[in-house]
Amino acid sequence: MSSSESDEPQECPLCPEDAPVELPAYETWLQCDVCEEWYHGVCVGISASECERIDKFHCKKCMGKHGPSSYKGPALRRSSRQHSQVDYTMLNEGQPATFNQYLLRIDSHEFLEDEFEHLDSGHAVTAEWIRSRDTNDPFVVDAPDGLDMEMPDGSITVPQIADAVGRDTAVSVMDVLTQEELSGWTMDDWAQYFEAKDRRRVLNVISLEITNTPLGQTIRRPRVVDEVDLVERYWPAAKRKGDQYPRVKTYCLMSVQNAYTDFHVDFSATWVYYHVVRGEKVFYMAPPTPSNMRKFESWSKSPEQAVSLFADSVRQCFEVHVRAGQTLFIPAGWIHAVFTPVDSVVIGGNFLVLQTLNTHVGSYKLEARTRVPARYRFPFFLKLCRYMAELLARKWRKLDHKAKAKWTVSELEGAFVLAGFLEDRIRGPNDPDDLRALGDMQALTTHVGTLLELVGAELGTRMSPEEWANREPLLREGCHFRWIRPGMRQGSALLATRPRRNRAYGHAAAGARKRSGARLNKLVRGRPPSTTPDDGGDLLSALRSPRKDSDESQSDCSMSGSESASDETGSASASASSSASEGSFVVSDSDDGYRRRPKRRRSEGTRGAGSQRAKSTRQRIAERLKIKL
Repeated sequence: MSSSESDEPQECPLCPEDAPVELPAYETWLQCDVCEEWYHGVCVGISASECERIDKFHCKKCMGKHGPSSYKGPALRRSSRQHSQVDYTMLNEGQPATFNQYLLRIDSHEFLEDEFEHLDSGHAVTAEWIRSRDTNDPFVVDAPDGLDMEMPDGSITVPQIADAVGRDTAVSVMDVLTQEELSGWTMDDWAQYFEAKDRRRVLNVISLEITNTPLGQTIRRPRVVDEVDLVERYWPAAKRKGDQYPRVKTYCLMSVQNAYTDFHVDFSATWVYYHVVRGEKVFYMAPPTPSNMRKFESWSKSPEQAVSLFADSVRQCFEVHVRAGQTLFIPAGWIHAVFTPVDSVVIGGNFLVLQTLNTHVGSYKLEARTRVPARYRFPFFLKLCRYMAELLARKWRKLDHKAKAKWTVSELEGAFVLAGFLEDRIRGPNDPDDLRALGDMQALTTHVGTLLELVGAELGTRMSPEEWANREPLLREGCHFRWIRPGMRQGSALLATRPRRNRAYGHAAAGARKRSGARLNKLVRGRPPSTTPDDGGDLLSALRSPRKDSDESQSDCSMSGSESASDETGSASASASSSASEGSFVVSDSDDGYRRRPKRRRSEGTRGAGSQRAKSTRQRIAERLKIKL
């Protein structure tokens, strides 16, 4: 019952001596109907509104013998997870008092079930298998057999880890409530906290790199990771000394029950492997669609980040449980949060892959825009790019036609995006650290020019001249994210995550249409020889006339795979040569001021790949200009 109507509420046994009881949050009291002990509502995790609905309140001491509290009418939906202790410092500052705020938001969200690939063993997981996958979905290996890795035994304890790493080793500890780092901790401090029965705060260790420790020397990550990791392939072995190269191979993550890491993208959108040694992890994952990445960038910059759940702003977010003995692989760019239902120990690591290098470069730029501190970014990324450019340029000068044909489109795009990214960095401006990382500018300029010429020529043979003319500037610009689903063409959708301009309406829309018509005039004058002279006028009139046919609005839904379902802003077809780029109106319905009609959902009966849909004006324009949608 609520004690605001009671005579003499007593001192709350859960409050520490420094509890700010004068705050309004402490005005609500509850009395246990069994032992008649008084408690603050905030101390037992019950709000004032819920307190009024309680018929009989049982405290934690009496709950085991007398059962849980009873409610007047149906009880409110509550988290089954344990409540954390109140953080009085945060309460004084007017912020949420317990980290349970995160869990309540997660409990209230309806996540999609795990629909990703589960492999019985790792025998099939090879570098060639990853290259040939027709999706960039995460996948889970249920048993470690075939992964050719060595991991600690499931009985390992945190004190044993502290002994192997060194009890005086400094460790970065994250406060789950604030999602911020706590300094001054050692492995000895952490081991004592982890083994304590009464944990006053929920803390987490997720960034302990152990490669050069005695524990790290007993661990070997999955063989496939070493085969595809760009650091292993391109960083000179003679220069892997001390801390002057990317040490992101092996991390030991130690999490107590109810630990939570909010939504994030790993630095430079690296691939990640997680092997659960003991315990369990729950991942909430959103695909790296252009729409999701724009929303994530806005959410990361927003002051509401601490009180909002990113999953509420996207259409698809999957819940994946990874248990002891299982290994999860997360491809580049996936936005994910992690919850720990029981005390857990995980061995994981980050790695870059050539066929997703365009995503890694895009994420590096995203981190720069969102002002991510340097210590949270991929270490020595620019220097690694320089080493890659040098070795790739020398390699491509020697490749014959047969060897070049073995490269996939995604790998070619990755190499070309790398060259375009370095070309921009050469032009500057750069700070002194960047200049040191880039090294000899004259030599680097030569290597970059070689890659742009040779790789660009090979890419030009993989598509029509018109398509390559549209794609080349986008590849040079970089910053691409995409969600590839089974059946989609690999490397066919190049989607930029640059924030779109506000769409014009009214008089501004008319001006935008005139500008688009001027660009169309230029494009029509340079049309393929097969286009008749009359086509230009038809195209101009079709573009300038408002779209009246409701079927024409279905062009926004014409992308293949799941992109149409996930990109709420209606990006272009997944097989188009561009989407959010400026001035590419033929294959994109985005930035030129046109009114966007709401997307119509197709019925279940017409969702098949072979379903026939009415062609929109823009599709007809693209066909006439010989640009394949």
